[in-house]
Amino acid sequence: MSLLNKIFGLITILILVSLIGCGSDTSRNKPFEEINYDDPQKLLSYLQKHVDADITTALYGDFLNDSVKQIIAVKETKPSKADKWGLKVKMLEADSLKQKDEVFFPEMSLTESSCSLQKLANHNYDFFYYNSGSFYLGSSGGEVFVYLVDFVKKQTYYAHLISEPEKTVTLFISKNSKEKEVTDFLLNLFKGDYPDLIVSQKDISIE
Repeated sequence: MSLLNKIFGLITILILVSLIGCGSDTSRNKPFEEINYDDPQKLLSYLQKHVDADITTALYGDFLNDSVKQIIAVKETKPSKADKWGLKVKMLEADSLKQKDEVFFPEMSLTESSCSLQKLANHNYDFFYYNSGSFYLGSSGGEVFVYLVDFVKKQTYYAHLISEPEKTVTLFISKNSKEKEVTDFLLNLFKGDYPDLIVSQKDISIE
């Protein structure tokens, strides 16, 4: 075999190896192209398959006031050596699914509760909103917990409503909720149902 043929054969092998390598990269990246961001159920199914089978809520929005949107993945954790009971709320890059941020809501559940995007008029991005709904409410009253997460300012705002028989309904709003728009949002969540509620300066719990 001539030297020219050997060189040609070596070049051919290198080209084939390069093509195979590119094919492997395409195969690895292909799943990200298959995410259906606009269908919450399909997005959830994708995250359960490729990120964490215990994720039960998936949301897609602009949580960082960025040209690239993000995914919020929520799962309920059970008490264990590694975890406490509550909700893990993870923000992922939409294109790579890499985790960018995480917040934890202690002793919260997704049962009879709700998670959603929340827009506020004076903000150009989405907030993450959680409402415990009727999970802590009984027939004679109980508690409602609300969390509003601003990932841009890295703030988690919190409201806690307490309703007990023959007592005035009380609402506590976390001290970091200094923006009037945030405070008004949390207050107005409950004012319609409890017009006579009072705002407490301290968080309290039902004994």
